[in-house]
Amino acid sequence: MQTTAAASWEYKNEFFSIIIRESEHHPGSYIFCSGISIPKFDPICWGKAGICSNPAFKGLQLLRADVSYYALQLGIVTKNADIPCESKGGYGDGWYQENALLIEDASPEAVQAILVFSARDLVQTVLTACYPDVKVPAGSLDPKAMQTFLESLIVPNYKELAPPPIARRQAA
Repeated sequence: MQTTAAASWEYKNEFFSIIIRESEHHPGSYIFCSGISIPKFDPICWGKAGICSNPAFKGLQLLRADVSYYALQLGIVTKNADIPCESKGGYGDGWYQENALLIEDASPEAVQAILVFSARDLVQTVLTACYPDVKVPAGSLDPKAMQTFLESLIVPNYKELAPPPIARRQAA
């Protein structure tokens, strides 16, 4: 019996993970999974949004819609995959994942373009809420370079500098 390996693309670092893999149940289609580490983004986003408005979490939620729109511009249809994303270990506490998205009838080149778009879009969406004037550097950043960029935005001792928004409101 001959088996073929399913195609898979990954963009992973300590801040977020995007995995696109060939669908076992829909030939020619792909499963898009994304996850984000809230604790890694906290030193970047702390105190920048109101209660229940974590920019990293919201960025992850918006990513599905942005990926669907980007795919549509490429002539590709997406829909809810009705399966949970598979956690590939190493995530730990504070990692959140969105439900899987099915990317239908896409070429491997289109999937690669979606992966690159997704990484930039996720980070820029989060930064728009935290640092509106900061833009993701131009060009294609590999996962390590993106991590280095995000680490450059970390505020050391961020919890000591200012109380979170809810504490400021209660003190007033």
